[in-house]
Amino acid sequence: MEFRIRLTTTVTWCLLIASACVLTTTSAARFEVRNEITKHQGRNRSLTVTCWSTTNKLGNQNLKPGESKSWSFKPVYIKIPFLYTYFQCTFFTSFGSPNGQTATVFAGERKFRWQCDNPDEEVCIWVVKREGLYLRKISRDGKGQRLYEDDLRLSWIGGTNYYPVKSHP
Repeated sequence: MEFRIRLTTTVTWCLLIASACVLTTTSAARFEVRNEITKHQGRNRSLTVTCWSTTNKLGNQNLKPGESKSWSFKPVYIKIPFLYTYFQCTFFTSFGSPNGQTATVFAGERKFRWQCDNPDEEVCIWVVKREGLYLRKISRDGKGQRLYEDDLRLSWIGGTNYYPVKSHP
């Protein structure tokens, strides 16, 4: 009898661990980078951004003011050992460090997705301005009109000094 209980307990634990390790994906996820650097006399307003994950190098993107670039992908979540889709970008502007500054722009963990906006939509919109990197949150008012709120997430280091933008970091 005791052997049967141990066997049942062992099998139950094995099934729980196996189910936690199963890959889960959502239909699609996306992150977007927008250049909204406003005019500033004597400063180049272009943006160079280099993005990557552990499995993908997305290359360099040069964005003029008003331009944006988005990347779509299928995120993967594994509960054990807590592996998930993770993208980072390095941003080069004339308002920041000449070496660029790096930020996480998408992480599959629920806490990060809640910060982006609606975790069910899997969309993170990043806005580059003179002061730094902002995470854009979109909501709707009572009439259904979109409202935008930009939350500063990364201030440019050396933001008061002029640094030319590297064309190919």
